[in-house]
Amino acid sequence: MAERPGTQSVEFPGRRLRENTPMDTWPEAPTIACADLTLEPLRVEHAQEMAPALDDVALHTFIGGEPATLDQLRQIYTLQVGGASPDGTELWFNWVMRRSDTREAAGYVQATITQENGVSVAEIAWVVARAHQSRGLARQAATAMTDWLRSAGVGRVVAHIHPEHVASNAIATAVGLHPTSTLVNGEVRWTSGDQSPRPRHTTISTN
Repeated sequence: MAERPGTQSVEFPGRRLRENTPMDTWPEAPTIACADLTLEPLRVEHAQEMAPALDDVALHTFIGGEPATLDQLRQIYTLQVGGASPDGTELWFNWVMRRSDTREAAGYVQATITQENGVSVAEIAWVVARAHQSRGLARQAATAMTDWLRSAGVGRVVAHIHPEHVASNAIATAVGLHPTSTLVNGEVRWTSGDQSPRPRHTTISTN
């Protein structure tokens, strides 16, 4: 997160990007507790659980592509846990959803932070394995993630969703986004509009 004049970010161990960028320091992703699940900051070891959970072509109906193998997912997670793009213009936050009742890994949420005209913008996404759908988990996870992002300094939240993906459209609405007329690769751009970031705080919750 950019340090504002007259403020300090000492309450967080920050991620470091390129010097003299608007995103010099940002908090590390915390563990976030929800009513029915916990969001665990992504680790490479999560691939062992997530590969079989996400091995479902139906999950790619609207987003394209195909399920990743275990080795491919490990490679993806190894890159993602680095937390930032090689050129230092993006920050990456990823969490695995873990159900509170069964302790199973049920899906993930993620956010990519960029700067647009001095505003910290978070593009968010979520996926829930079919075995864990229709329980409200994606809504809880997306809401908790978005609340944390706003508390950490995000001024705008966006998502790109296929117009026929009814469930994701409802989740986007629940986290305060609204559809725009912009289409990106066949997906509608949803946005919160610019908002004043909420006051920073040390944690959302811990295990």
